[in-house]
Amino acid sequence: MRRFRLIVLLASLVLLPASAIAQGAALHGFGPINSSMGGAGVALPEDSLNALGFNPALLTQAQGNQISFTTEFFEDGIKIHTTYGFLSGDANPSQHVNIAPSSGWMVRDPRKKLALGFGLIAVAGFGTDYPQDNASILFAQPPSGFGRIYTGYQVTKIPVAFGYQMTPKLSVGASVNVYIGQFYVAPLPDGTFDVAANGDRWYPEAGKPSQRAAVAGQFGFLYQATPQLSVGGSYTMPQNYSPYTYNSTIADPSSPAYGTTRTLSYDLDGPMIADLGLGIKLSKRTHVAVDGMYTRYTGVSGFGSPGGIVNRVVQPFGWKDVWTIKTGVEHQMSDKFTMRAGYNYSNMPLQASKVISATGAPATFQHHFCAGIGVQIFPFLSAEASGYYVPRQHLVGPFPDLDNNVLGTLDESNQLLGALIGLNFKF
Repeated sequence: MRRFRLIVLLASLVLLPASAIAQGAALHGFGPINSSMGGAGVALPEDSLNALGFNPALLTQAQGNQISFTTEFFEDGIKIHTTYGFLSGDANPSQHVNIAPSSGWMVRDPRKKLALGFGLIAVAGFGTDYPQDNASILFAQPPSGFGRIYTGYQVTKIPVAFGYQMTPKLSVGASVNVYIGQFYVAPLPDGTFDVAANGDRWYPEAGKPSQRAAVAGQFGFLYQATPQLSVGGSYTMPQNYSPYTYNSTIADPSSPAYGTTRTLSYDLDGPMIADLGLGIKLSKRTHVAVDGMYTRYTGVSGFGSPGGIVNRVVQPFGWKDVWTIKTGVEHQMSDKFTMRAGYNYSNMPLQASKVISATGAPATFQHHFCAGIGVQIFPFLSAEASGYYVPRQHLVGPFPDLDNNVLGTLDESNQLLGALIGLNFKF
């Protein structure tokens, strides 16, 4: 009985998102240009996706229409190693290539001060699928283990933005962002469970995607201090979603009500983000961007839970606030060919002392190495491509039981590999 409760406890944790997330719950960059520069560019005009993603004041730098179409492909590599007494086990979910398309449009008449923008931007996404495995201490057939586990999460940002050039040096911008989120977990480990007469816990499924929307504002500025140096910044308000709700059933097979209907809910909101950076023009052909970003998870429903085990219930996530440093450089080799490179460092939102809360969302990503190219195909059209690699990072901490007695260790690790392609039209 004791061993089974421990297995259920640990298995319940791996249900939460294990995603391609970088700065906590956000992709490190938007579009192949911005991504190849490590996500830096809050003060450096790049394309519509950079402006709509990080700083709407950059819209004022558009000359006429600029439209971007991009697709991102990424795959993570989750590994979970558990020790418990003389037992040890590894969890490796089936890997899936995630696809995240985005598009953006911005326009400004050079004779006027107002600029407009609109986009559909994928900002987060993942999919996990742990197979049933009788040799595993986690995924053995119930009731010895937990069987198959699968999850999914996608967030799309829809910004309606404007920028205004107040003076020759100062521009401001704002956008109304509609966020559409989808989330599902089978089973759902949020403290909702059925308890059998012998004390076993049975967790119900939230397996059908639930969709919710949130609206949040974003504000930015761009100041051209000198012809070679610009300063920019932005502030994105927290995103408050209604709780995700699911049609489910009673999960305890020994209950007379087994299989009958129940409604589940889970509250998962988005964080506040503040970004400040410099744009440096070393020459006509060489530009550098350096940004610092702060993502606040404290107090955010879901992500900002206490973490650890409280009153014999696992608190998922338990993320701390995140600081990120981003830098990138682009150099125009010729009139038709541009090369870019970037580096992004983000401290983990995870806490080693509460690693048990991170088992389902091992966001151990820290170092992002990025590169890309751009080719001018026609005067009105350029093709862009980029890739990034996030090496494996580990987080090791205690494996406790429901009474917080340490029984072993948990080693959480993840890595990330991604590529982007896109087209930019200017007319």
